[in-house]
Amino acid sequence: MRYLGLDYGDATIGVAVSCPRGKVATGVETLRRSDPAAMKPAMHRLRALITEYGITHAVLGYPKHMDGTLSPRCEKTEDFARRLRRNFKRLTVEFWDERLSTRAVARVIGTPRHIDEMAAVYILQGYLDRKNNVRALEATMDDQIIMMSEDGTEQPFNILATKEKNETIYLLAAEAVNDTAEVAEILHFKCIATEGDDMIFELVEQDHGDFPLVMELFKADYEALEIEIEE
Repeated sequence: MRYLGLDYGDATIGVAVSCPRGKVATGVETLRRSDPAAMKPAMHRLRALITEYGITHAVLGYPKHMDGTLSPRCEKTEDFARRLRRNFKRLTVEFWDERLSTRAVARVIGTPRHIDEMAAVYILQGYLDRKNNVRALEATMDDQIIMMSEDGTEQPFNILATKEKNETIYLLAAEAVNDTAEVAEILHFKCIATEGDDMIFELVEQDHGDFPLVMELFKADYEALEIEIEE
């Protein structure tokens, strides 16, 4: 699958594409429209790009307010998504929260010349990173997560459940013990990085800022697995 990243605006559309492996986003161009209502030239150019790069999926920046509520531009973006689906029947169109994307790009490049194109890169790269992290986790779900102590001792933990919140992956895991053990330690982990084909996780204990969040995320799993929570 190859992805097209789009930063949609009234006068411009920033365009980015993924590499063939779907890991890295690269800027392509900015489509400019003197008449916001005239979409045919933009659709014609997008069709050429979709054909040229063999695009199967489009990722469209979704412009929410900073507090997570929908902005007036969200409706226009949804209209544009419907137009894409009508014009390109085989194209899968998805949204990606674009909050801070344009501001972040402005801080990085310091000039508005390529800001729409780079915002499309920022949007698409965020989507690809999240998708690749999830894929890497799913590929290792039958395995264990290894916790290493300061003295180098390794303790394996069996993955019981996973959750995703705010583009972050969390794990609920139980200590891998032998058949004679009465109690297995239950821990929570947060994905903090990806290194090659391996994912690096951080232990989420009671003094961790995400601890209340993970307790809420895995509440139903605790009940389903009949795990008692110590007060």
